[in-house]
Amino acid sequence: MSTNAIGELGNELMIIDKSLIASIRWNKELGRKLKILRGTESMQSLAKRAGCAYQLIQHLERGEYPESSPRNSAPTVSTEKLEGICQALSIKIEDFLGCPLVKLPQKIQDFA
Repeated sequence: MSTNAIGELGNELMIIDKSLIASIRWNKELGRKLKILRGTESMQSLAKRAGCAYQLIQHLERGEYPESSPRNSAPTVSTEKLEGICQALSIKIEDFLGCPLVKLPQKIQDFA
């Protein structure tokens, strides 16, 4: 059994179209993973390739709240920003998050 994005064991699974997910809850473990994947590349270089500000990379790696985030909620990153970062790192977002990509069966695709 694996842990979810916030490090807790889950007992339920929901399959949802990833285009419906606006943001990802962030934590320090994901920040460490991002830093390892960045390697020796500068934050500025990665940010430029990912199409975001280097301050976002900095906050994500540290597991901090960006200045615009409310302090009483968990830190999040938009799916769009995370996909840009993952693309710049040549990794799929589902691999970065450690969640499998499930292809819909044709029956369901026809319904959708």
